[in-house]
Amino acid sequence: MDWFFDHGVRILGIIVALALVYLVFRVLFPRLLARVLSHPAVDMDFRRRVETLASAANWLVLAVLIVIGLLTVLPELGINIAAVLTGLGITGVALALGAQLLVRDLINGIFILLEDQFRKGDYIAVGNLQGIVEDLSLRRTVLRDWSGVLHSIPNSLIGTVSNYTRGAGGIYLTVRVAYGEDLERVRRIVDGVGDSLARDPVWAQHVVEPPRLAWVEAVDDQGVVLRVRGMARPGCQWELSGVLRQRLMEAFVREGVRVPFPSHVLAQDEDRKG
Repeated sequence: MDWFFDHGVRILGIIVALALVYLVFRVLFPRLLARVLSHPAVDMDFRRRVETLASAANWLVLAVLIVIGLLTVLPELGINIAAVLTGLGITGVALALGAQLLVRDLINGIFILLEDQFRKGDYIAVGNLQGIVEDLSLRRTVLRDWSGVLHSIPNSLIGTVSNYTRGAGGIYLTVRVAYGEDLERVRRIVDGVGDSLARDPVWAQHVVEPPRLAWVEAVDDQGVVLRVRGMARPGCQWELSGVLRQRLMEAFVREGVRVPFPSHVLAQDEDRKG
């Protein structure tokens, strides 16, 4: 009983205090974050970065509180902290050798967050995998591709990252027309479709630079290859490209622009008599 009132109460007080700190953090931090993100001046880019850092902050605060709790509770149990730290230093070397990948995950995760390489909601490519970042922590990155498959990638395996939603997204289309078409007329039609898309009440907010006929890409046996180029808001380039393809097809049909069709020669052997 003497030990309990002398040390047990202290241990219980430390645990309760740390638990209250964590609960206060879990309650107040999301509310403060929601208030900051609800401000009209906050753009989507800043919102994604804050949400990404917040997801890692919960894990980090919990880990810090656990370490503080151990360092304060162990002396109350009569355990020498200096001896424990010395032992942890010796065993830590052995554990580090067996957990090198975990350490690399954490270190690479820290650099990903500090350098702001990508955030939650970004569309990125890592190696042969592409998808939207659904979750990001110090240990792993979770991607969901277009087919709905969820990929969990350890941060230590992340090398070169291609971020498709940072800055303006490019619209690059290849258009083929038949030989003999007036390219200046085709240019006016394509530019007109791009201007119409930029003025459209539904799509205008997603267009940064109206699509234009940029240059002649190639002249081959399948016609004249033209390159159409424009700029869109991050993440909108794929949907805008689909809408632009549809409108170009409709405009070509309406204006009578001929497109090349592959020709096939069928050879048929006659049966020999006799």
